[in-house]
Amino acid sequence: MLEDYANLAEGLLGLYEATFDERWFTTARSLADAILDRFGDPAGGFFDTAIDHEQLVTRPKDIQDNATPSGSSTATLVLLRLAALTGDSRYRDAAERALATATPYMVRYPTAFAQWLQAAAFALAPVAEVAIVGSPDDAATRELLAVVGGGYAPNRVVALRPAEGDTEVPLLEDRTMLDGRPTAYVCRDFACRLPVTDPDALTEQLREVAAVA
Repeated sequence: MLEDYANLAEGLLGLYEATFDERWFTTARSLADAILDRFGDPAGGFFDTAIDHEQLVTRPKDIQDNATPSGSSTATLVLLRLAALTGDSRYRDAAERALATATPYMVRYPTAFAQWLQAAAFALAPVAEVAIVGSPDDAATRELLAVVGGGYAPNRVVALRPAEGDTEVPLLEDRTMLDGRPTAYVCRDFACRLPVTDPDALTEQLREVAAVA
């Protein structure tokens, strides 16, 4: 079922940003790809059942958020976050088509579409894409992480890798340390400001991105 894929992908993305273990990112991305392939509706949005599910009279597509968010709204938010981490337009395009199908209902019945409203806010917000390069054991890296992890920042994605080694997260590709020090890159739509190594400078860049409408 769609909600199984979407909820697991959402949890794995959260786990990635808590641990920066890339296996959680790659698994979440593979689940998102499966959502597009197996649950996508060509008219926009997602069906509740997979393409190879048993034949039903009609293929269900329940988009309302009830006591728990719908699979469709959760999948949409997952795709938006993956778009910010990967720059892959497939995820953004699918999420925007899904939002278009739900917008009339969000406007009329907002309390029944809370997760959809979160997805819409993320889609419309100036999302800060933060890439940090540095060892997690380095105190300077932890200071940068403390800045991006402090406070409520729903419109922010964070990725981290050590100074050496390959990465499966496109946001981290070609990012290097500055003068051998843990370094942060604050980007929007993969266009990045100058890299910084100072927590105060990182705070200021995050404030600037958030202020852009």
